[in-house]
Amino acid sequence: MPSLRACIFILTILFVLSLSPRANALEMSSKRNCAICHVMWLDDFRTDKETLIKWQPGNVLMKDTQGVVSSEEMCYSCHDGYVMDSRAVTWKYKGHRTFVKPSDKVTIPADLPLSNKDEIYCGTCHSAHGGGANTDASISGALSFLRKNNIDSQMCEMCHTKQASFRQFNGHPVKTTSFDIPKTFFEAGSKRSKSGDKVICQTCHEVHGAKGDKLTVIENRDSGLCMLCHPKQKSLLQTKHDFRFSLPEEKNIRGQKPSSSGPCGACHLPHNGDGILLWAREIDPAAPPSQICLGCHGEDSVLKIRHVGNHSHPVDVALSGAESATAMLPLFLGNGNSGPSGKVQCFTCHNVHRWDPENALNIGGKDVKGDASTSFLRISSFGSSALCTDCHKDKRQLLTSDHNLEITAPDEKNLQELTARASGPCGACHVVHNASGKRLWAKPLTGKKDFISELCAGCHNKTGAAKEKLVGNNSHPIDVPLLETKMGIILQGVSSELPLYSKDGEKIDKGNVSCNTCHEPHHWTPSTSGPLEDYKGQNMEGNGANSFLRKANFPSPELCKLCHLAKGRIQGTKHDFREWASDQKSQGAKPPGLCQASHLVHNAPNPLKLWARPYGPISENGTPMNRLCTSCHSKGNMAQKKIPPVARHPTGKLITNVVELNKNGRNYTLLFGPDGKEKNVGNLSCPSCHNAHQWGIPAENGATGNKLQGTSTKSFRFLRTMSYNAVCRDCHGPEGFYRYLYFHDPVKRLTWIKP
Repeated sequence: MPSLRACIFILTILFVLSLSPRANALEMSSKRNCAICHVMWLDDFRTDKETLIKWQPGNVLMKDTQGVVSSEEMCYSCHDGYVMDSRAVTWKYKGHRTFVKPSDKVTIPADLPLSNKDEIYCGTCHSAHGGGANTDASISGALSFLRKNNIDSQMCEMCHTKQASFRQFNGHPVKTTSFDIPKTFFEAGSKRSKSGDKVICQTCHEVHGAKGDKLTVIENRDSGLCMLCHPKQKSLLQTKHDFRFSLPEEKNIRGQKPSSSGPCGACHLPHNGDGILLWAREIDPAAPPSQICLGCHGEDSVLKIRHVGNHSHPVDVALSGAESATAMLPLFLGNGNSGPSGKVQCFTCHNVHRWDPENALNIGGKDVKGDASTSFLRISSFGSSALCTDCHKDKRQLLTSDHNLEITAPDEKNLQELTARASGPCGACHVVHNASGKRLWAKPLTGKKDFISELCAGCHNKTGAAKEKLVGNNSHPIDVPLLETKMGIILQGVSSELPLYSKDGEKIDKGNVSCNTCHEPHHWTPSTSGPLEDYKGQNMEGNGANSFLRKANFPSPELCKLCHLAKGRIQGTKHDFREWASDQKSQGAKPPGLCQASHLVHNAPNPLKLWARPYGPISENGTPMNRLCTSCHSKGNMAQKKIPPVARHPTGKLITNVVELNKNGRNYTLLFGPDGKEKNVGNLSCPSCHNAHQWGIPAENGATGNKLQGTSTKSFRFLRTMSYNAVCRDCHGPEGFYRYLYFHDPVKRLTWIKP
C-alpha cells in the first residue's frame, strides 16, 4: 500500500511538473504577442525614463482613458512601409484625418467607436483583434482588420451620408455604370466595385496614401482627376471658360478661387453642389436650367464679361411645329437632363467646354472675340448658318436666295461689325444675343416707322444693301388696318394665312398690313419648301410666282384675292387680260398676272390705284378716275373697239351719296373728288356705275365669268349697282331709269326710246 501511495504521489508530481512549464510558456507567449502593442501589460517593459510617446494609463475601451496602445504612433510602429503591402503608403502621402472630432457634415454610427475624447482615431474603422471585413471585392479573405464590410465603399457611406446620396444632396453620381473607368484610376490606387465597372467613393478617393487633397487618388488641383473620366471637357482648358485665366479672382460657392478649385471646380462641385449639374454657384431651383449660364452672362451679372442683352434668343421654350430638335442640338428638361420632350436652353446651342466646335485645339484667347464659327457653339454657323437651320429647317431656302447676303452683299455688316460670311447668312439680319430689338434684329433701328417696315427698310433704302430694289413712291399702303383699305370688314381667314401686325411687330388678328403680311423674307418661292436647285448665286428678277411672296400670285392672283376677295371676280371676264391679251404686258410685270396687268404693288408709275399703265386721255374737266378706264378704252389701246360715244357725266354738280351709307348695299354709288379719291359729295366717274372687277351685279348673279358682250336686258356690262334707284333719281326723278340705262347712247338717252 505505501509503495502504491508513493507511486501515485510521484506520478502526480511528475504530471504537475510536466504541465507547469507549458502553462508558463502559453502565458508568456500570449503576453509577448499582445505586448507588441500593449507594452504596459508587462512590468519588465516599464521604466522610469521619459518615453517618446507620452504614457497614459488605461485603455480605449475604458471611459476617460486612452492608452498608448491606441495612439497613431503605435500603428505607425508597424505600418511604416517596411513590408511591401498597403503599409507602404499608409502615412507616406495623405490619409484620412484622425484624432479630430467629427464635423457636422458626417454622421458616425454607434458601432464605429470614437476615442475617449470623442475623436476619430484608427480604431474607429479598424480593429486589431479581428473582424477581418473585406475591403476589396476582387480579393477574398480578411483584409485591413476593418470593423465593417467595405465592398463598394459601403463603410465610407456609413459616415459620409450626404456625399453618398447624390440624388438628394446633389453630389457626383455613385453606383453608376455610365462609362468605363480608365485604368489610370486603378494604377493610382482606386478600388474596384464588386461588379468592376461602377463608380464608388474609392474610385476617386483613397483613405490611405492619397496623392491629392480631399483624399483624391491623384492631385486634382488642375482638375486632372475630373478629366480622366471626362476627357471631352478637357477642351475647356485655357479658354475663356477657364476662370484661372479669365476670372482668376471669382470665387465659387465654397469661396474657392479657380487657382485652388481647378477649372472644373469653378463651376462644378463633386459633393453638395447646387442642382443636378453640381453647380458651384447659388441658383434658384425653380428657375430654368439656363440660369446657370445667365448667372454670369445675364444682365443682372456684375461680371465684366459678355452679357446676352435685353434682346436675346428665347430660352426655356418648346420648339414650334416648324422646328425640330436633332442629336446635335439637345433639348433639356427642368431638372437639367436632356430629352426630346425638353425645351431650348442656353446649352442647346452652346457647348460650354469647347470654344471651337470643329477644332478642339483652337482655344481662342482672353481677348479674342468670337464669331459664328467659335463662341462655344455646338455647331459652326460660319458660312452656312448650319446652327440656325438645324432647328429652323423651314428657313433653309434663304440660303439659295437673294436674301443670302453672303452672295448678294458680301461686304454688308451687321451691328456686331461681322459680314454675312463671318456671322453666317442668318447673322446678317439676326443676332442671337444683344440684338437691337425684337426678331433678334441685327441692324440699327430708328423707331421712325412701324417695326416690321423698319426691318425691311434696313436694306431696302437708297444707301442700303438692297438699294437696287426699292418700293418706290407709289406702293401698297402699309401700317394700316384692313378696315382702312376699303375691305369693309376684316375678312375671315386672312390673318391665318397673311399675318397682321401691331405697331411693335407682334402678330395679332386685327393688326395692320405690313411688308411681312405679303412677304416671307426666307422663301423666294412659296411653292417650294426646301432649297432652290436652280439658284445660281446671283440677283434674280422676280415675278408674281416668287419674289419672297407668302402665296404665289401668278398665274392666279391667290395672294391678292385673300384680302381683295371681291376683286377676284374679274377672273374669266373680258377684263382678265390673260385670256385675250396675253401679248399686252404691264410695265414691270414679267410675265403679267391678272392683277399686275393693271396694278403694281411696288414702284407703280402712277399713284392712283397703283395704276400699272399709262393714264388715258380725258376731256377738259374730266375726273381723274376716268383716266384709268381710257388707258385701255381709247384709240390705239387694247380696248379701242369699246369706246362709248358719250362717257362723261357733267362735272360741278352737287351730287351726294350720304343717303345710302352702306357701301355693301346694292344702291351705293361711288363719287370722286378732283384728286380721284372717294367722296361723300363729288362727281360721277366711270367707276361710279361700273365695277371693272366683276361682269354682273353680285346680288343677282355673283361672279358670273360671263364673256358675252353686255346687253341692256341682262344688266351686265360690269355694272356696279342698280344706280337708277339711287343717285340718278335724286336729280332726274322718273327719268333716272332711262338716263342710267342709255347713258352712253347720245340718241336714246335724250329721246328715251325704250328697248
